[in-house]
Amino acid sequence: MEANHGTLITSLPAEVTYHDRKKSVLPRKYVQKEGNLRLFVPPYLIDSVAEVLRNHGFKDLRLTFHKGEKYSLSKKLLMIWELHVRIFSDGFIDAHFEISRDFLEHLHHSTLPSLYEVFDIYKEIYPKIHIYDAGNKKWISEVISKYTLSLRAPKTVTKWKPLFYTSLILMFVGTALILKH
Repeated sequence: MEANHGTLITSLPAEVTYHDRKKSVLPRKYVQKEGNLRLFVPPYLIDSVAEVLRNHGFKDLRLTFHKGEKYSLSKKLLMIWELHVRIFSDGFIDAHFEISRDFLEHLHHSTLPSLYEVFDIYKEIYPKIHIYDAGNKKWISEVISKYTLSLRAPKTVTKWKPLFYTSLILMFVGTALILKH
């Protein structure tokens, strides 16, 4: 992963070989959809994976859409980006890059899946990468080639906390003026 002028760049599998030895070229749009390609670690390691991520600066998320995960962790990255990782009890891991929760654009900007960035962190406790193609219900045994994909930052971003606090202050001042009269 790299960020250049507000654009996040990563790679995802393009041509793969499955465990049944069949080869396939995965469509670019397919690999860009979160949940189609998933990481996997043995379930007994998920607590350790979460701890390693925390040791690398990931924080537990409280306010998130729950999708059945045991852990939902996030780390702020370069500029406006964040890496969000969901770890499930069955050992599957879904991760994606997104605009940071510090900005209003987080609510409606595109995301981009992450495989290799998360693996590069947890490989210190589990050095094997297992990628499951959930759409085709097959395990990938080899990645022959990769796409280089990018996620462009919006032209402007808006921090929501200053807007929220300003609105709150204005509301209290307005209420105080109304009650005074």
